[in-house]
Amino acid sequence: MKKIQKLIVITLALFTMNIAANALEIIDVKNSYWASQEIIRAIQNNYIGIVDGNKFNPEGTMTRSEFVNALLKVVQRQDESVIQPSTFKDVDDTTPNERSIKLSEQIAMAFGYPDKTFKPAANIDHNETMSMIANITKADYVAADITNFEDYDEIPLWAKRAYIKNVANGIYVNHPDELKFTPSRDLTRAEAAVLFDKIAANLDKVKDSFKNAYGDNASDYSDFEDDGYDFNKATFLRDETLGLVDFATNDKVKLYDSKKIIEAGNILVATALTEVKTRKDLMASEYVFAAPNDVYTKEGTFLYPKGTEFYARVDKIGYSAWRSKPEKSRIVFHKYSMPSGETYDMAGVPFTKKEKVVYTNAKKAKKTNALAYYDGSQKQNLIDVAHQMAPLTEFDIKKAKTIYILITGDTVIPAGDYMNLRTEESVLDEEL
Repeated sequence: MKKIQKLIVITLALFTMNIAANALEIIDVKNSYWASQEIIRAIQNNYIGIVDGNKFNPEGTMTRSEFVNALLKVVQRQDESVIQPSTFKDVDDTTPNERSIKLSEQIAMAFGYPDKTFKPAANIDHNETMSMIANITKADYVAADITNFEDYDEIPLWAKRAYIKNVANGIYVNHPDELKFTPSRDLTRAEAAVLFDKIAANLDKVKDSFKNAYGDNASDYSDFEDDGYDFNKATFLRDETLGLVDFATNDKVKLYDSKKIIEAGNILVATALTEVKTRKDLMASEYVFAAPNDVYTKEGTFLYPKGTEFYARVDKIGYSAWRSKPEKSRIVFHKYSMPSGETYDMAGVPFTKKEKVVYTNAKKAKKTNALAYYDGSQKQNLIDVAHQMAPLTEFDIKKAKTIYILITGDTVIPAGDYMNLRTEESVLDEEL
C-alpha cells in the first residue's frame, strides 16, 4: 500500500533562551500540494486554523465571517476596539466572529449587501473576496488589462475594478487555470491561504490611511470618519465653482487640503453602463453609471477622472393597481468608485422633471427648487433627503445613455493617489 505523504507543520515557540519545536501532521495536505507552503504559513500565523485535530480541509469553503476574521489578522488590525455601532441587521452577539464583522465594517473593509445584511454564514466567493482586498489596498498603480482572462466577461460590473486593481498589485489567485478567475465560485481554504500569504508579503500595498487610521491606539478614532480619512483636521482653502450645467441650484465646491466637497444641489453627468427598466426592477437591484469625462472646477481644479462609477439601487417600487406588476420605481445613488477602486459614500437621484428623467440631449431643464439643509455627515439623512427629492417614475434608461445626477448630499472626494490616474491608463476607456 502506497504511503501517504503528509504535510509537516513546524511551529516554534521561544521559552527564555530555549527553542522547542513541535511537529503537527496535516493528513489531508501532501507536501506536493500546490498551496502547501502557503498553508503552512497560514497555520503558523494563525490566519486559518486546522479542523478535526489534524486536518486543514484545503478544498473546503470559507464563510464571509471567517474570511474577515482572518483578513484582519493578516493586516494586523484584529485587536482594535469596536466603538462604532454596526448597521448589519443580521449580526448580533450570537453571530460567529461578530466582533470581526463589526470591526471590518468600522474600518471600511466590508460593506455588506444593499438590504443591510452581512450574511455571515454564507460562503464567500471570488468576487466578494476581490472586493474586500481592493477596499484595503492602495491605488497608486498603472491599471492592469485583465481582458486576456478567458472568463473576464463573467465578472459582474461592480467587481471589475477590484479585479483590475488586485491583478495590478499581484494579489489574486487563479488555480488551476491561470487564464481563468472563476469569479462566481466559492473561495477555498487553500486559495484563502495563498491570498493571505500574498497580502502579508505585500503590506506596503495596503493603504496608509487604512493601516494608520487610528494612529497608535484606538482612542484616536474620535477623529476618524466613515471612509478612513481624518476630515476633522482638514484646513479650508477656498471656494470654487463646478458649473457642469447652468440649471443647478448650487455650483459650489469647497476645497480643503485633504478633501474636496461637491455641495448638495450640484448636478453631475453620468453614462449608464447597464440598462435600467422600471417594469423589471426588483428591490435593491443595482445599476452602474460612469463619468464620461474628467471633471474639473471652472477654476481648473481636478475633481474626479473619467470612468468614475456611480452606483444606484432601487429604493422603492410602485405597482399597477390592476395587474400587481411593477410600473414605476425610484433609484437612489448611494456610492461612487474611482477607477482605482477607491469607494466612498454619496447621495443623489436621477434629475427628473415632471416625473421624467432628464437626459443630457434633452432641452434645457428647469431650475430645481432649493434643497433643505441637513447634516451631511450622516449617510442615512442623505438617503432620506433623496427619498423626498425623487418621485416614483416610469422610465427606461438604455445602456450608454447619459443622464444628470442631482446630488442630494455633500459629496466628499478625499485627496489621494487617484489624482495621478488618467483614463488612457485604464481599460474602462475601451469599454466606454
